[in-house]
Amino acid sequence: MRSFITSNDVPVGYETPTFPSLHWPTGLRTTVHVLYDVHSIWRFTLYWSLIFNVGFYAVAGLWASLMHRKQAGGFWIMAVYLAYGGVQGVAGGTITGFLIGNIYSSGLFAMSTWIPLCCAAVQILFDFAVSFSGTGIIM
Repeated sequence: MRSFITSNDVPVGYETPTFPSLHWPTGLRTTVHVLYDVHSIWRFTLYWSLIFNVGFYAVAGLWASLMHRKQAGGFWIMAVYLAYGGVQGVAGGTITGFLIGNIYSSGLFAMSTWIPLCCAAVQILFDFAVSFSGTGIIM
């Protein structure tokens, strides 16, 4: 029994799983959802980064627009936050996706579909932590 999956072990008839295809190994399912090629890894990471970034910045933009609702342009604050979240999601997802995709490919490993989700979550946690240090410097 092997302890890891290498890309040399790509099964015959392998098809890239559909997004999100998160596999939870409960023993009831026998299929394992893994990604072998860089393009699929990039695509999954990009999608998860967009979902998390747009969601995070939508909540922040909603909060900011509610705090400035009596001032002119309160609606535009939400639009700017959403646009920034989308741009950051595409940039962060592309860089992270190609980086981890090439690392896994150079090591001849297959990637679990959970790894792109975790990378996108780390990006948001980093944004959240950095937002507090910026607020502390201003105050």
